[in-house]
Amino acid sequence: MKRYEGQSALCTGKQVSEFMKRTKAKPAQTVTAPRWLANRSVQQWVRDFLEGMGEPEPQPFTPSPFQLQAFEAVLQNDTIVVAPTGSGKTWIAEQAIAHFLTEGRRSWYTTPLKALSNQKYDAFRELFGEQNVGLLTGERRENSQAPIIVATTEVLRNLLYAASGEIAADFIVLDEAHYLADPERGVTWEEVIILAPPESRFLLLSATIANADELAGWMEEVRGRAPTLVWVDMKERPVPLRYGFMDRYGRPLPLEVARLLPQKVLRRLLWHQVHPVDLVHRLRERNLLPAIIFLPRRRDCDEAVRMFRKYRMEEGLEEREAMFAELAQQFPRLWEHPLARYLIEAGVAPHHAGHLTAWKIAVERMLRAGLVRAVFATTTLAAGLDVPARTVVLPTLRVRDEKGERFLTALEFHQMTGRAGRRGKDKIGFVLILPRQLRDFDRAHELAESEPEELKSAFRVQYYQVLNLLATMGYEDALTVLDKSFAVYQMARRSHRRARTVRQELRTEFKRRAALLKELGYLTEDWRPTIIGEWGLLIRHERSLFIVEAVRQGLMDTLSPAELAGWAAAFTTERSPRFPVAHLNLEPLWWLVYEVETLEEKHKLEPSHFSDEFEGEHWSDANRRAAAVFRWAEGRWDWQTLVTRSGSEEGDLQRLILQAAEVLRQLEDLPLPVATKAKLARLSLLREPVTDVWKPSDEDEGKPRDLFTTGSDTSPEK
Repeated sequence: MKRYEGQSALCTGKQVSEFMKRTKAKPAQTVTAPRWLANRSVQQWVRDFLEGMGEPEPQPFTPSPFQLQAFEAVLQNDTIVVAPTGSGKTWIAEQAIAHFLTEGRRSWYTTPLKALSNQKYDAFRELFGEQNVGLLTGERRENSQAPIIVATTEVLRNLLYAASGEIAADFIVLDEAHYLADPERGVTWEEVIILAPPESRFLLLSATIANADELAGWMEEVRGRAPTLVWVDMKERPVPLRYGFMDRYGRPLPLEVARLLPQKVLRRLLWHQVHPVDLVHRLRERNLLPAIIFLPRRRDCDEAVRMFRKYRMEEGLEEREAMFAELAQQFPRLWEHPLARYLIEAGVAPHHAGHLTAWKIAVERMLRAGLVRAVFATTTLAAGLDVPARTVVLPTLRVRDEKGERFLTALEFHQMTGRAGRRGKDKIGFVLILPRQLRDFDRAHELAESEPEELKSAFRVQYYQVLNLLATMGYEDALTVLDKSFAVYQMARRSHRRARTVRQELRTEFKRRAALLKELGYLTEDWRPTIIGEWGLLIRHERSLFIVEAVRQGLMDTLSPAELAGWAAAFTTERSPRFPVAHLNLEPLWWLVYEVETLEEKHKLEPSHFSDEFEGEHWSDANRRAAAVFRWAEGRWDWQTLVTRSGSEEGDLQRLILQAAEVLRQLEDLPLPVATKAKLARLSLLREPVTDVWKPSDEDEGKPRDLFTTGSDTSPEK
């Protein structure tokens, strides 16, 4: 494993000592806080912190040594690349794809996020030609026979199951490979690595895998050959990072200085309240724009932008107007966005999952072009999208999730701060915290100096997995697939006894789920799928059993297409609208869910808790989702009416409808009458602004052509 050592991103103690000498500091304990500050040249610290900033001289692109090493390696072997954000990992994939394209071989570039897949699809079409690139996500199918396919990771996993591994996938890129540890979706990455044909070549890319050697060891055990590991120190970035804090007087200072100042002095520097306009003004004074300012809540981002109602940034105004108008030709609804005026006149914008895809794309493109001066964002902007800025500002080191408020993890911190510094545009990237409590200084030090948390396997057994394994191999052989999981490998490295425990737990859960499926009639006595089991093979959703049972029991037979669209939404896991806008009769579905969960308890399986989402009847989560999608499928309400009456944010509603469309897409693959109705329901959902950045293609409206070398016509779904 090759390491690339770099300079520390923090100012060293020696550097700070030199600052102190230049300012002729005296012992801090002997003076009061105001006198202590007065006797030191704080401005010298500021100058030293900002020293070297600016744009580098234009230079032709030259690959880094690690890029060349990784490119040469992937032509011969599976390769894992762990390198800092912005270091050029995608270049390696692009060069390898170009090489395999000339050899007539097929490449798959997979990502965990549809937004990232869409971004790569657009970039690859420009790079390799439209005819050579296809896109497969849950709701989009574009040019599926292309030699280069961009897809979500779940799509590739589903194809590997459906084709029993016999799929044309000569080269597979797993971007953002650290998602392997995601509690909900990580199993997908393990399944792809386990199921892929032996002759396939893998390239795993990530900025944040602390235990890459362990991952490489597991891949060697599963695939029979050791992958090449290219590891670059986090401090070795094309654009070095400099960590600091901005005090409440607007002075950016080295973070290390906080360790030398008395607490009495530090308290005088703390922010009591952060005003967005004042913050952007101070950043502008120091030439620290453009900046990404991360806030914990969506509402905070939108409210921060609204505070710029009287602010007008003349710099770049004409260019912003021109680019926004150009983008609006492609996405006409941009003119209707309530914050469009702030983007154009003030050069500031919010970016979070509550906005429509078109808005987020517009903000990203304008930020990339240097026309947006400040973006107020939640963590969605940090999750893999290549949209850097000169400065990243963290007004808080805490984040909210479904369990409440907590400190940022090292992985989250490095994902956010990794957006600082634009290659070719900045000599240095700046990370600034805005301390509001004394402990913020210590926590910032810990996070800046920490390595991301080690990946831990999130492998779990699911119904679709049981059916697919038993459809392609015998019972005992299916159990051996579980033994290949990263979870078993990790435990074996620590304790053979614990590894046996994990192996036994996975096998036990597999056997119990298989027994439940047999009791319901999905499996024969010799553990082969029945006709009903064959239906289950076509539904690859985390709630697949409930969906297939609803079909089997005929619960969908009497539904109209709009009602079926509503039921499809009930099966999703997206955020529910605030208000119910219709009342669908979901009682038959609730009884079905109750019966299945009772059966799960009988087989000593952890219940899905899907039934919890039916509590509250008219106001239940399931009904609020179903009602909103039903209204959209009906076509009687326009978009704004639905958004207002349902109390949804536009982005949430868009994702909910698209998730429902994915469920319907899978129902279309069933050899049953419900398939025709499902297609009508799905097409009723796919209209603007839900499809604001794409139009349903011929493949979206019908069956795709053969995707497999074996001639199977199974469709990819998420």
